[in-house]
Amino acid sequence: MNSNNQDEPTQPQNVDPYEEILFSGYTDAEIAEMKTLMVNWDKSTYPTLAHSIVNHADRHDFTNNYLKYLRKANNFNKKGARKKILSDSAERWNKGNEFIIERNGKIVSYGEN
Repeated sequence: MNSNNQDEPTQPQNVDPYEEILFSGYTDAEIAEMKTLMVNWDKSTYPTLAHSIVNHADRHDFTNNYLKYLRKANNFNKKGARKKILSDSAERWNKGNEFIIERNGKIVSYGEN
């Protein structure tokens, strides 16, 4: 039997399950906004950018509210924030109860204490 049967559905290659989690339940317009905000992020040690964002958002109590997490991180105002250089050369900015961690100008994590 020929394994290249044209009637069989093909599976998309390189599907990131974390993108499915990240974008689940959002409208096309919201997903487009999320993708625009994700340009400011670095995947750091994660295999994919979506994996990094989902993991950090979940750890900082933004589970299933990923658009809000991305918006809050993007809107973090460094003016008046305390800056600390971390051991891996990343920068951690603290202001009030919020913090953001950046490496090479890209967001690695955001959270609220």
